[in-house]
Amino acid sequence: MPRYTRPANSDYAEDPIKALGNMMQATIIGHLRRNPAQTRGEIADALEIPAMTVANGIEKLLDVGLLTADPPRDVAVRGQRVRYSVDDAAVTEMVMRLGQVLGEF
Repeated sequence: MPRYTRPANSDYAEDPIKALGNMMQATIIGHLRRNPAQTRGEIADALEIPAMTVANGIEKLLDVGLLTADPPRDVAVRGQRVRYSVDDAAVTEMVMRLGQVLGEF
């Protein structure tokens, strides 16, 4: 089975590319930066996309630490309204890492 070629230090860029290299996830981040503390339904309505698409994007962004949930995932109970916001420091760090790999910084 063929293997992907991985340049030296590619691990440094992999997380930012996975997190920010997806149009849906980048759109969710941008929307929540302008409109913090929104529920999945509010985000879906504002972006005019299916709620399940938003839910999947949010889960990925939570997994990589770019969003925060209130209440947190491990505390929220089924059916409870959870509000999501951007962890600005984490997003800035990811953007900086990607910029360094691209030679921007």
